[in-house]
Amino acid sequence: MPSRREVMAALGATGIATAAGCLGGLSVDPGTDESYAWPTGGADRRNSRAIPDGVAPREDPTVDWRVDLESAHATADPVVVDGTVLATIGTDVVAFDRTSGDRRWSIDPNNEANTYRGAPTVYEGLAYVPEVDTVTARDLESGAVEWSETFEATIGRGSLLVTDDGENGRVFTAGGNSLHALDAGTGERLWEQELLGTPEHSLAKYTDYVYVATDGGELYAVDERGTVQWRRTVEAGIRSGPAVRSLDQSGSEWGIAVVGGDGTVVYFEPDGARAWETEIGGFGDDGIAIAHETLLARSGPRVFALNLADGSVRWRLDLGESAHNPPIVVGDTVYVGGDRLRAIDIEGGIGVRSYRTRHLRFEYEPTGAVGFVTAADSKLFVTTNVFGTETETAELIVLS
Repeated sequence: MPSRREVMAALGATGIATAAGCLGGLSVDPGTDESYAWPTGGADRRNSRAIPDGVAPREDPTVDWRVDLESAHATADPVVVDGTVLATIGTDVVAFDRTSGDRRWSIDPNNEANTYRGAPTVYEGLAYVPEVDTVTARDLESGAVEWSETFEATIGRGSLLVTDDGENGRVFTAGGNSLHALDAGTGERLWEQELLGTPEHSLAKYTDYVYVATDGGELYAVDERGTVQWRRTVEAGIRSGPAVRSLDQSGSEWGIAVVGGDGTVVYFEPDGARAWETEIGGFGDDGIAIAHETLLARSGPRVFALNLADGSVRWRLDLGESAHNPPIVVGDTVYVGGDRLRAIDIEGGIGVRSYRTRHLRFEYEPTGAVGFVTAADSKLFVTTNVFGTETETAELIVLS
């Protein structure tokens, strides 16, 4: 990390006028909402990975509780809603008590295969779980099966979305090269839409459209009846689920972002027109965050903050350690894992290019590396992994 003297030298070398344009241009207040949930992978139906008005630790956090996951790592976001934490650990999905960390139930405690890859989604007291080629609706309190529907192909990692459409709600999932819509109350199949390529990442929904990306580089906008409204191709393939920017009070237009296989962020307007493209280099695991007119993405050792208006780089930060951990945003803070958990001011501190200071709110270094981080009720829920360490099992850690 450069010293303040190095940053000031960089400012002097480039000129104050130039530096002023690199300071970020944001003015974001800390959040005020202390009562919120993280009910699905990606935080919400837009797959935004953000709670813009939420409260979370901004200074050195304390550990509320921690529990062994009995696995080397988690394979998806911890989901937190209605007093329950759901952890996906590859061989099982485990429900913990939100307050105490006590284990409530799990799906498959004797499984040894890497079966469970995507995060569950909680809606109306049910946890909808992708299980290889099956979607299962389970009672959130007990884990009891309400209904189960099996498909002819494997469900893509993260490709499960539950909305309030229809009488009972609707489940959207992608199996093989098709997008399926199910009744959330009964599991009845409502329609199927064939796609070019296989969806491997998260789905997103905004207004009347479900957005789904395939590994071959096709981005679809599909309406609630299963009709394709438009399809656009990203030539290098797509390495992330779509993330949707919502309308805001300033009247800014909404849009859809994905990351291409060549590390280029591509942003589409609502009608599918390409608005801008920005190359950030290699891209890690599924997950970009959108909040406060800013897109956050991880590229190896670097975190990029892009202006959603035109794709320009607000700031970038070199963390010094390459990792594949998607960032999240809560209030005015960006949280990202890797060799440790870092809390970063979304305004990027002060500096030019990757030379920055006053950007870091805190660092938390558990045993092992930090995998996923989510937030709920002003707490952070952090998973670790044990690769490259002598520790036998990963942990789920709650910080306040």
